[in-house]
Amino acid sequence: MTMLRSILILTGLVFPMLLVAQENDSTILIGSEFITDQLENISSSTDLSIDYSDLLEDYLYYKENPISVNGDNAHKLVDLFLINELQLNNIHQYISDYGSIRSQAELSAVEGFDRGIIEKISPFISFSAKEKRNNYHFKDIFKYGRHRFIVRYSQILEQSLAYKLPKDSAEYYPGKRYLGSPQKYYARYSFDFNKKVKSGFTLEKDAGETITRSSLSDSTKMLIGDKISPISDFLSAYIYLSDIKFLKKIIVGDYHLEFGQGLTLWSGLSFGKSADATLIKKYGRGIVPNTSVNENRFMRGGAVSLGFNKLEISGFYSTNNIDANIMVTKPEGSELISGLVETGNHRTINELLDRKVMKVQSFGGDISFKSNKLSIGITGIHNVFGLSFSQSGEVYKKFYFQGNQLTNAGLHFTFNHKSMRFFGEASGSGKQGISALIGTNLFIGNRVVLSSLYRNYSKDNYNLFNNPFREGSSSRNEKGIYLGIKILPIPKVSIDGYADFVSFPWIKYGVSFPSKGTEYLLQINYSPIRDLNIYLRLKTEHKSKNYNGDFDFTPQTADYSKRSFRIHSNYVLFNSLSFKNRIEILVYEKTNNKEYGYLFYQDINFHPDNLAFSLNLRYAIFSTDGWDSRIYAYENDVLYAFSVPAYYDKGQRFYLNIKYSLSNRFDLWLRIARSAFRDKKHIGSGADIIQGKHKTEVKVQAKVKL
Repeated sequence: MTMLRSILILTGLVFPMLLVAQENDSTILIGSEFITDQLENISSSTDLSIDYSDLLEDYLYYKENPISVNGDNAHKLVDLFLINELQLNNIHQYISDYGSIRSQAELSAVEGFDRGIIEKISPFISFSAKEKRNNYHFKDIFKYGRHRFIVRYSQILEQSLAYKLPKDSAEYYPGKRYLGSPQKYYARYSFDFNKKVKSGFTLEKDAGETITRSSLSDSTKMLIGDKISPISDFLSAYIYLSDIKFLKKIIVGDYHLEFGQGLTLWSGLSFGKSADATLIKKYGRGIVPNTSVNENRFMRGGAVSLGFNKLEISGFYSTNNIDANIMVTKPEGSELISGLVETGNHRTINELLDRKVMKVQSFGGDISFKSNKLSIGITGIHNVFGLSFSQSGEVYKKFYFQGNQLTNAGLHFTFNHKSMRFFGEASGSGKQGISALIGTNLFIGNRVVLSSLYRNYSKDNYNLFNNPFREGSSSRNEKGIYLGIKILPIPKVSIDGYADFVSFPWIKYGVSFPSKGTEYLLQINYSPIRDLNIYLRLKTEHKSKNYNGDFDFTPQTADYSKRSFRIHSNYVLFNSLSFKNRIEILVYEKTNNKEYGYLFYQDINFHPDNLAFSLNLRYAIFSTDGWDSRIYAYENDVLYAFSVPAYYDKGQRFYLNIKYSLSNRFDLWLRIARSAFRDKKHIGSGADIIQGKHKTEVKVQAKVKL
């Protein structure tokens, strides 16, 4: 065992530590454990690489423009996951009884707020009497606006099979040979004037993608045609204005739409179940710019939102080309869509042939009435697809959408009555079934909140741009009841728990029978002193999958369970030094097969106020019996980059992030991450297979602020 490993393990045994991230890094802005928990949940349920930059933009803004706890926008603290519904309710009740909150000391008198919580949210809050409405002139925009430019390079140092195949034989390996270099490049520019006027663009080239045709053979050029972009594989841009008299928002370029509870129209990032069991209600932001590199699920065109007293009217038009699989019918020879592709990867000939093959034109809007107690709205979207969706021969796709036009419309509401909050949405698509969800938060005094949510999503309901509360990968073929509770039994202790009962009336991918599932979670949070937070979590899942035994010629249904135990501790030793560690044990069981896994990691974070550099590092030890017993854990990264890898097999992982500020306007980051496996001759599979026992990633990033 090396000296470094010995020191790190000893540190983990002596100091249970809290993650406190460096200034302007993703982790200080996503400081809530709720966020990291959500990122781990999302990563465990999808293979897609998701960019969370849209959320990070809000943290950056509200850090410089705090939210008044006394104002009408106090609910944004819940939107940002800085406080929960119970804490927001207690703020409103305190203001109703005693008047405005004037200081952090007074906020500590509100039930559910201790010194540690207040310090965590303090960069994002103020105590002004009400929100200020800033009037501005055109000449002020360029005088006081801020420019920010970021460039990033990253690369896996070990070469995978996809780069070792002969360059001049890509057409013989259309799904394996990567046409581009292993480097990944990212560039981002943004302009911001008081969040009233914003603009920006984002460019990205993923590893394996190419932006030049010069190195390709003539036969490859003929196959891919004009599929290669000469600037970058992905380019997104927008211009945004807000608060011009009755014009609330207007966007030209790329944007997202978020209305109601996400059942009819929600193209942006959306969270679901988490250890904060009562955060199930969504707060739609309406029209928001797209700043992420998620390459398919966004709008491109224009959108506007108008406000007349309590009435808000929004409208949009979008035309965008997205990735899809094309199926050619015989003998007609017509082209149909067999499925959408959401990875955003265009590295091989096969992936390039799927690039932007289907045009999607969308238009619609939302009309909402909003008052203190009631909000009700109607949302609609009509899509025209450049190619028709095909009828698939697979039985589980029997109720999937067919055709080239799709209309979705819905009604959403929220209603507040004394200690109860009701919310819900109903939505349908043409002749297909109606889907609906309805939920409530019940506040029992100022120490208990009960949450419930019922959803019923029709098996033939299809929507390209929605993202409601759900268990499955899509918002169809699902019924469920969710029950959650948060209790503040005594000072310094809080308890969260939920139970989710779900059924899938029709068969789905990987499950050839109607199925059911349950999920339970219990988490106890304890803060014995201001700088120490500990939580204990128990989680269990029971679901179904197909199973083929040695003599089974047709799939059999098999129940599987996944149980995990986690103890997580956070501690701040000094203002400039903090630590965090976690121990997690997981048991996966299916038929006669049982897998075990564990993860231990120690984080050390050093960010001195009087020095130009800061750093954080992690040392992790993990062991799992297979892929099914993998464990996900959020990792610190450079600004606007996110990493939630799966820890699996047997080995260790180390990463180091260093940030150096040359001045107030120029920052540099370096990140090195390395996984080393114990008994492996290769890592990965298919085109991404790497010969050897280790895998190393390097990132370098620079930011200029003017």
